[in-house]
Amino acid sequence: MKDPYIYKDSDVLINKANIKDKDKLDEFENRMTNLALISLIKDSFKINTSKDVLKIHKKLFENVYDWAGETRKIDIYKEEPIINGKSVEYTAHMSIINEFTHIDRQYFKTEWILLKKEDFIHLFTRMIADVWKVHPFREGNTRTVAAFAYLFLKQYGYDFNARLISHHAKYFRNALVMASLGQYAEYQYLQNILVDAVSNKVDIDNKEKYTQIKDYHMDQYKYAYHKAK
Repeated sequence: MKDPYIYKDSDVLINKANIKDKDKLDEFENRMTNLALISLIKDSFKINTSKDVLKIHKKLFENVYDWAGETRKIDIYKEEPIINGKSVEYTAHMSIINEFTHIDRQYFKTEWILLKKEDFIHLFTRMIADVWKVHPFREGNTRTVAAFAYLFLKQYGYDFNARLISHHAKYFRNALVMASLGQYAEYQYLQNILVDAVSNKVDIDNKEKYTQIKDYHMDQYKYAYHKAK
């Protein structure tokens, strides 16, 4: 189908700056979202429900896209090299809000404050994977979920090493993919980097620990945009 989010005869997302070059749009996006994230942290934004990802996305991307904070109006897919070119089965666009309601029932009645650290991260890993798998936005899902994770952990007293996640962004995204495969999900990769992200003893520049998942090497990964189904 024709993707209503991109310029005609192009594969660049329609944006407020009217940038039609992907590299320049990426640079503009990064600049705007980094500034917005600083503001979110200063404002001590609180996570009360999985639907708060909508508010976070709005804040991060409101200067980039008109549809910031809005659920996508189309179904999307993305070929993932780590799963042999297949796509994660993202939530159908008509079911996004219902899926968030299901996630809230599953996780947001939990007495998180009472959980031991090990149990907290174990459950948190699965919640983050479930929120990411919804992929509610046409673009910016992983960055929004990373901000969601940072803010959620912060409000429960955990330091979150955002630099570790940023430094190993390829590993983090592919770990999310592996944790979003339904009955075949493998959570250990995502949980490992999240455990390290709340530890103060991790060497961010460690080039060995996050180089591969199974037989897939991170230096093989190149970002590709999502496409309309």
